[in-house]
Amino acid sequence: MKFRIIWIDDSTTWVNSVSDSLVEAFEGVKFTPVIQKFGVIDDSAKEAINNNYLDLLIIDCNLPGVNGNDFIDELRANKCFSHIIFYSQDASNLKLVKQDDHFSHVTPRDNFPDLIEQVADQAYRKYNHPSFMRGLLLSEFIDLESLLDDLISQCFKNESSYFRETIINKGGESFSLGTKLKFVARLVKDSKAMNEEIRASLDNIGFTSSGFSDKIIKRRNILAHAHPLYDNDTGKITLKSAFDDVDFTGDWFFETRSYIHDYKNKVKRLISSDLFIIVNP
Repeated sequence: MKFRIIWIDDSTTWVNSVSDSLVEAFEGVKFTPVIQKFGVIDDSAKEAINNNYLDLLIIDCNLPGVNGNDFIDELRANKCFSHIIFYSQDASNLKLVKQDDHFSHVTPRDNFPDLIEQVADQAYRKYNHPSFMRGLLLSEFIDLESLLDDLISQCFKNESSYFRETIINKGGESFSLGTKLKFVARLVKDSKAMNEEIRASLDNIGFTSSGFSDKIIKRRNILAHAHPLYDNDTGKITLKSAFDDVDFTGDWFFETRSYIHDYKNKVKRLISSDLFIIVNP
């Protein structure tokens, strides 16, 4: 199973000297590490963190302008709940970083190889636990639906808080994810019809009802309603429900997370397009 890592350190020489240890640690527990490296925390690094799912973030405390506490708070505000490893050659820098309660690790550089083996082992045990994998995907689906709520509420301008509290949050089945999808699909369709200038931009975003239904709603329903069946001989896990049976493999898990984050990015772009100005001037 792929394991996505972002590594931020301006010391290329040191990173290269320990990269093999990191790769070996994760390959040793049957992960395929996918690593992106950055020298500074700039817009490109933040975009890479925020616009895709992330399993592990590794960062040097010596980077200029880095405040560990603030950086963790920013990550959590953006719904990034990956493991985080902060390290430093100067032990005094580590005192600036508090360990939060969600998989954060602080270590001197000399201890990095040992710590990375611990993190790899911990990740292996978690990602091989079906309940953890299922719960993680469902939480990602909830984050995506929350973004849809933001987009819908945006159309009601100053009444958005009232609309969210009285309609979206209390609508139950009358305002299901499918109903929200219909609202957003009409919002996109009407915006294209009313403003030719934005048509190309919306086509580029590529938010479609068929894609959302197939890649998001269908998979969410399977996870929400299925129960796992275990084959003790093969280790295979099958999700059984009223829908088609699904082999709950690392590939299916990885593919589903990729779909969720793809649509998160699409919805974020729709929110920044301010379509409510077009349809509700």
